[in-house]
Amino acid sequence: MLVGVVSPVPPAVRSAERQRPWTFSSVPQGLTLALGDVLSLLLACAPTLILTRILGWHPIDLPETLVWGALWLIWRGYQGLYPGYGRSPQTELRLHVVGTLQVAGVQLAAALAIQRLTPTPPSALVLWALLLVTALTMRYALRSLLIRWGQYGRPISVIGAGHTAELAIAHLCQHPAYGLNPVYAYDDNPELQGRHVRGVPVIGPIELALTMPRTQQALISIPGARAETQRRLVNGIYSAFPLTWVIPDLFGVPNQGLQTHSIGAIASLEIRNNLRSLRSRLVKRILDLLCAIVCTVLALPLLLIIAVAIRLESKGPVIYKAYRLGRYGQPFPCYKFRSMHEDAEQRLESLLKECPELRHEYETFHKLKQDPRVTRIGGLLRMTSLDELPQLWNVLMGQMSLVGPRPYLPRESQKIGHAIDTILRVRPGMTGYWQVNDRSESTFEQRVDMDQFYIANWSPWLDLVILLQTVRVVVRGMGAY
Repeated sequence: MLVGVVSPVPPAVRSAERQRPWTFSSVPQGLTLALGDVLSLLLACAPTLILTRILGWHPIDLPETLVWGALWLIWRGYQGLYPGYGRSPQTELRLHVVGTLQVAGVQLAAALAIQRLTPTPPSALVLWALLLVTALTMRYALRSLLIRWGQYGRPISVIGAGHTAELAIAHLCQHPAYGLNPVYAYDDNPELQGRHVRGVPVIGPIELALTMPRTQQALISIPGARAETQRRLVNGIYSAFPLTWVIPDLFGVPNQGLQTHSIGAIASLEIRNNLRSLRSRLVKRILDLLCAIVCTVLALPLLLIIAVAIRLESKGPVIYKAYRLGRYGQPFPCYKFRSMHEDAEQRLESLLKECPELRHEYETFHKLKQDPRVTRIGGLLRMTSLDELPQLWNVLMGQMSLVGPRPYLPRESQKIGHAIDTILRVRPGMTGYWQVNDRSESTFEQRVDMDQFYIANWSPWLDLVILLQTVRVVVRGMGAY
């Protein structure tokens, strides 16, 4: 509970601001990522030169390419990607792809206008396509190293230590790639002072943050405060900290498509409903078809090997067909490689009767970590998620999407509750938001909440981020069983 807020700009704050030296804590991280982009540019040039010579195209001119590369670096710096603190994964990916394509488009336009000053379009296209992939991979790799070494992120102070602040701190701690590291918290509730919120100490009242700010950025997380209190609080924090973020009282509202606007002196937020965008849905379907076709062709030898292994180990069909709830509640046959014995349901029923602990685990997570129904090959397939490869056929048939909510069983419709109308608006996915965040560690209710978040905040960029994260969790075998 907020007890009091001091005046917007107290003298002690002005004194603290004069005494506090300006720091450049983000410069080394930004330079590291920029050097990674330079290295990515050079790495993209080598195969481009080789490929253009093989194909007989006009080769790229290295000095000229470096000039365009410098413009690309400047543009990325203008986009705020060095180091890019506070960017959501989908925003960062969008800036990377769109910014690179913009510079590539300018170069290609120059190639058409003044042919002798630029490389031919085919060579430029190859270069930028390679750079698009190389630079993103390099950025993720360097950032992971910086995070592992404890050298990435800006320390922030959290104003408020209630439930909302706890959620924000937990998410930032679990996703250090955001680059916002909570180190201090403040709250006027005496019962919270001296305690820790997800490992972050609550060191005193809010006035202490105003008079003795310890970080450059503050995150105000008291959405329940009254409007007048919020105004004074924001103005006070804004005067004491160079950077200020405010968590508004908009829980449950789609937040990925929010855009700020002003109506005179009144601030307003535009909330976009991407589910109503025909263009976005068309992009999603095209992405599904292209990826499903490419993955099916590339995985065909692996599919045959898995089918033979399943057939040799145990009796029963290679492909397991189970009906799931599809779009608009229409049941459809969801295909998987069979990972269980033929009498799986009988084994499960007797096991749950004999062991109450396992029954509780199954009722909570709708699966078992030590499941006697699973075969040896099935356990390996589940750990690597290869058992879901046949669902590529469901994607091609338009019954599923590459990314979407979990394909729920018809009998789970009652447990989904009021969220069922929202979840059944879209096709279920082979992978989804909850699979790459909590995997099998989340409860059924938490999965439903994350599926609702995905649907409310859906965009093609979010899909691409989830696909990239799926590769990471599958390779690591995180939470799969």
